[in-house]
Amino acid sequence: MVTQELNYNYSEIGLKVGLEVHAQLISNRKLFCHCKPQLLPAHLEPDYLFERRFRPVLGEMGDFDSGMLVEFEKSYRVIYETFNDYNICTYEMDETPPFMPCMKTIQNGFKISSFFNCASPVDEIIFNRKQYLDGSIPTGFQRTAIIARDGFINLKDKNVRINNVLIEEDAARRVRFYDRSDRNVYFNLDRLGIPLTEIITNHEDCTTPEELLQLGMLIGLSLRILGVGKRGIGTIRQDVNISVSGGSRVELKGIQDFRQIKKYVDREIFRQLALLDIKNDLLERGINKNDFQPNFIDVSSATRDLTKAMVAFAVRLPKCKGIFIRQVQPEKTFSEELFDRCELIAGIPMRNMTHSDDPASWLDLLRINEVLNLHEKDAFVIIKGDQKSVLHALNRLRERMIQALECIPQETRRVNSITGNNEFLRVIHGKDRMYSDTDTPPISISDEMKFHSVDLIKPWELFANFPIDVFDLDFLFDNEFYSDFTTLVKEYPENTRAILGHFQKISCIIHQQNLGRQVLSKHGYTNLIRDLITNKISKDSLKDILVKIDSGYSYDEIKEKYEFIIQEISLDQYRKLKVILDETLNSLNQNNRKKMFYVIKTHFPMLKSEQIAKAIEKMIGGIN
Repeated sequence: MVTQELNYNYSEIGLKVGLEVHAQLISNRKLFCHCKPQLLPAHLEPDYLFERRFRPVLGEMGDFDSGMLVEFEKSYRVIYETFNDYNICTYEMDETPPFMPCMKTIQNGFKISSFFNCASPVDEIIFNRKQYLDGSIPTGFQRTAIIARDGFINLKDKNVRINNVLIEEDAARRVRFYDRSDRNVYFNLDRLGIPLTEIITNHEDCTTPEELLQLGMLIGLSLRILGVGKRGIGTIRQDVNISVSGGSRVELKGIQDFRQIKKYVDREIFRQLALLDIKNDLLERGINKNDFQPNFIDVSSATRDLTKAMVAFAVRLPKCKGIFIRQVQPEKTFSEELFDRCELIAGIPMRNMTHSDDPASWLDLLRINEVLNLHEKDAFVIIKGDQKSVLHALNRLRERMIQALECIPQETRRVNSITGNNEFLRVIHGKDRMYSDTDTPPISISDEMKFHSVDLIKPWELFANFPIDVFDLDFLFDNEFYSDFTTLVKEYPENTRAILGHFQKISCIIHQQNLGRQVLSKHGYTNLIRDLITNKISKDSLKDILVKIDSGYSYDEIKEKYEFIIQEISLDQYRKLKVILDETLNSLNQNNRKKMFYVIKTHFPMLKSEQIAKAIEKMIGGIN
């Protein structure tokens, strides 16, 4: 089994990756009602439950979306938890039409689009309904609106296009998750309706996981710089669109730890390349789609551990021997790729599915071979459960085997944060799941609302034009240094790394000494950094100076004590001088200036007498 770190030549395999960033926005109300946009404490028990079942409806063009039809096949019974006297009202329960949308959220949407250089803001907000039949929204659809199109972000030597910036309502939270095969799913409605922005990048513009990481962090950082995005676990979620040459676009959902993005991308690359190899192998064996017929054979008599309500059916797969144990992800086989899809769609647990390459212990193999009349290179799959679900699962498996001959299916898949692998979630959605929302009137947008100016340097401009990486930018913003840093790098662009180093040192001292960040800003610590850059102050004095500033002194009041007196010597020599002076001060009182003078003159014979005398006065004088 493959367990080592995966590495690919991304250019050679034609990797293309893009992002869909979903970020909750700061607001005083939900998008379509006046409930507070807050989550409830986890320990609360619901006051009552209600349930829904969903069916697809026609999209704008009069067609059913194929992804919605697959969702309908899952036959979920959706149960909602709700609470009295909290941030849930009859709108979330789909018992009341939407209120007028939150205009502050829409304004923030245009603020975001301006920041991302969007050239095509809309003149009129028109909300659409985007179907969701997984139960995460009781209406069966999400209300969403395009704010702007055609933006971009700089990544060093390239632009990455922003296709769309949207405003929409967040979905409900799934709770009580036990098993993918369970047909009863539970949701808490507290998150439903929280304002959300969706930022979609062009998935053809990034060609390595490193670029994708940079892009995701720059987008997240931008929302924080603008002051519009919420902070905390679950407030921002990233979906990744991936394809390789010969493969298809696959969407990976639920990525929260973006620093693991290389692992997630590499595992999906492994899967797509493995599926392409399997396709070529099947074709070389002379298999065609007519070999996969819906001839399902009852093998209950050859199956142990069946309850009274259960049956077992098999499908014979000609010339497919050995296919099911092929790896499609590290420590995941092709059979698991097929079975986790059948499990989710038909509701049969994977433990009730088996195949000829690695048969389960509940099979009587001698009897199976008699019943199926297999040829030497044939394979079989057997599934047990209630008859309706078993036949449903085998039909889906047969369809997936035909797809294996033709292409890698376009799917939405969920990542496993522990293994890095992913599993089937649903068929990827298309345009046919969209239709107009007749409950929300169009909203005209003024030019004043469309365009916003921001004085701060955009993070990708720093990233593109200065020797700094996205993690450094993240550190600066988290420690409230971003604005001061941008000011200083404009003045001293050639000293970018040195300026960053000073901020990192200052951050350590602030935490070690428990200093007040706001006090330092108020009393001019940026002038201190300017003097550090220009070698007027030794960084060895940084801790002493910051402690003095924190105690109430302004930097201008105390800087004279710490300024370099000796410009003729190097910084290393000055540090050596300071050590000598400190040692001398520890052993002598202030009246022994002659002895101190003699010690310094011995080590630095090139210094003039008046320079030494002045340095001694500053070192033993100063502020108490």
